[in-house]
Amino acid sequence: LAHSIVCEKISTIDSGLRSLFNLQAMTGPYTIMEWGSDEAKEQYIKPLVLGEKIGCACFSEPNAGSDLASMETKIEERGDHFLINGTKTWISNGNYADYAIVYGTFDRTLKYKGICGVIVDTDQQGWHTSEIDKLGDKNSPIAEIFMEDVVVPKENLLGDLSTGFKVAMTSLDRGRISVSSGALGVAQACLDASVKYANERVQFGQPIGKFQMVKAIIADMVSYVEAARFLVRRAAWLNDQDLPFTREVAIAKYFAGEAAVKCAGWAMEIHGGMGYSLEMPVEKYYRDSKLYQVGEGTANIMRLLIADDALGYKQANRPRLKTPSEFKDLE
Repeated sequence: LAHSIVCEKISTIDSGLRSLFNLQAMTGPYTIMEWGSDEAKEQYIKPLVLGEKIGCACFSEPNAGSDLASMETKIEERGDHFLINGTKTWISNGNYADYAIVYGTFDRTLKYKGICGVIVDTDQQGWHTSEIDKLGDKNSPIAEIFMEDVVVPKENLLGDLSTGFKVAMTSLDRGRISVSSGALGVAQACLDASVKYANERVQFGQPIGKFQMVKAIIADMVSYVEAARFLVRRAAWLNDQDLPFTREVAIAKYFAGEAAVKCAGWAMEIHGGMGYSLEMPVEKYYRDSKLYQVGEGTANIMRLLIADDALGYKQANRPRLKTPSEFKDLE
């Protein structure tokens, strides 16, 4: 819950900075706390949480995005270590990371049961990165990563060899708390900017906020922001209570992402020509907002998860394998 509040506040200023908090807390150290060996916990968690080292999480590949079970990155056992070969893409902080959690397959015929996750020290010859330019979130660098005979000690395996898909899914659930909170922050920033401009911009002898059509847009923005906040906070609170929250965080992520995009569009309407100008922050919110319909599970994947649960086809919430209360403090 504290992480959610922090990510929202950061994203009202600059959404691009929010991803660092996700990687340095949720999809990085939190995943190691849940699934890592004692040696891995001792070595990696504290430097990441303190910001002494930069982390990244490597899910997506050129041919495997929403369908993580189709990963092609190969993780092979070689005696006392693993050897990784493959390519990852759209990796936040990938070109700056000291440590990376990499997901790959040890047997593609097993599909999702053949996926495993490992912690990689990136300072080695086989790790190469190339930065990807993108539309928004400019302060969050994104990279493509090329791995050629990257070496990983056996003790850096997360969970068991065949539980990598579960590791990935629990990590994404946690990341969605961060992402939905970031979307909420962007939506709030759009609302704040629109209220300010509607009170300052005068047309036809009065502030444009006096016109009913502008009031209607502001009312919609307030409603979306408030509803998103309750959904996001509920998901974060459930996590803190050791309760299942996959369904709730999917709802929060989907709705908050939609709220961010809608509020950015409405903010552009209220600002008129100035919204299209680089002089105002609204164009940045507009560019940044689209990320939240894509990152950490697309809007359509969230809708499928929510609908499958509602229709009784596939239950979203399952008993949690590990809970926050099991983790020891980092003192």
